[in-house]
Amino acid sequence: MIQRREVKVKEELMKPAPAGEKLPVSQGQAAIDMARTASTVRYRELYGFTNGDPKSVVRISIGRGVYLFVIPLPPGKRLPLRAYHAAMIYKNGVPIGYFEGLSLFDRMESGFNLYYTFRAGETAWLYARILHVMSHLTGVTAFTLDPYQIGFENEEGIASGAFWFYRKLGFRPTSTAIQELTASEETKIQSRKNYRTSASVLRRLAASPMILEVDESKRGDWDHFQLRNIGFALQRLMVKSFSGDASRMRAHALARIGELPEVGHLNNKTDRLADLASALLLINDISNWPDGDLKLLGKIVSAKATADESRYLRLMQQHSRLRAAFINLGTKT
Repeated sequence: MIQRREVKVKEELMKPAPAGEKLPVSQGQAAIDMARTASTVRYRELYGFTNGDPKSVVRISIGRGVYLFVIPLPPGKRLPLRAYHAAMIYKNGVPIGYFEGLSLFDRMESGFNLYYTFRAGETAWLYARILHVMSHLTGVTAFTLDPYQIGFENEEGIASGAFWFYRKLGFRPTSTAIQELTASEETKIQSRKNYRTSASVLRRLAASPMILEVDESKRGDWDHFQLRNIGFALQRLMVKSFSGDASRMRAHALARIGELPEVGHLNNKTDRLADLASALLLINDISNWPDGDLKLLGKIVSAKATADESRYLRLMQQHSRLRAAFINLGTKT
């Protein structure tokens, strides 16, 4: 059995891309149905299993008898800004858990759950291998964890010591105060034999998101980003400039992106882009961007409606100006 101390996530992410097999539509639908059934009997539901695209399901072997069935979303069910990928995890043909990734540029919000029966196994190795797959599939280099995953308002996470599971894999808190508390606890662990972090301290540690960054040159870029800040800013814009009329704002936004290179040909598909187009209204200087940036932006917008969302992400990752603008919007309160 591969122990957690043997797992080096960043080294795992540097390994060659795994081979994947895109399934025929009938097999893709069967994989989605199986994932939905395995979740339903455990009283769980995942957006990707409910709305997955049977035309785009990919099966990937990650070794040791484990297969992932990666399930993207069809264009009509995609999220406004983030790309979405769900994965059902099988060990020797038995469903053992699932993964959910919601990505923007090089950042993926990751959710990971193993069913109770299988939690005493090679969890760290399995998690590292899944991140490896997702990194190669989407190009993301930063993985974040919602506080709930590590125990915020989640006593199961506190009891399992989820914070230390992720910390020992290389994740760090994004809050400066929680980083300091983490350092204090790590000093105590190293200097006091048999010391264990108390549940009350674990609850404090779980108050901050955590992040694992592969690209050290971008360290800290996403520390204070919250997607909801973009939503709040858009609400304020709607009230200020469109008298609170969402339909009017969306129509204006669609007309604006229709002027971008690469977008005009979408025609009846533009309605799918209304939310993304509306978010772009928050970037005041787009009209002054160089032609190359505008052309790339048009490709990004087009990819959101018509192509595999992995391509949408990879195009986003090439647009440093757009990335900086969205990080700024998501960091403002």
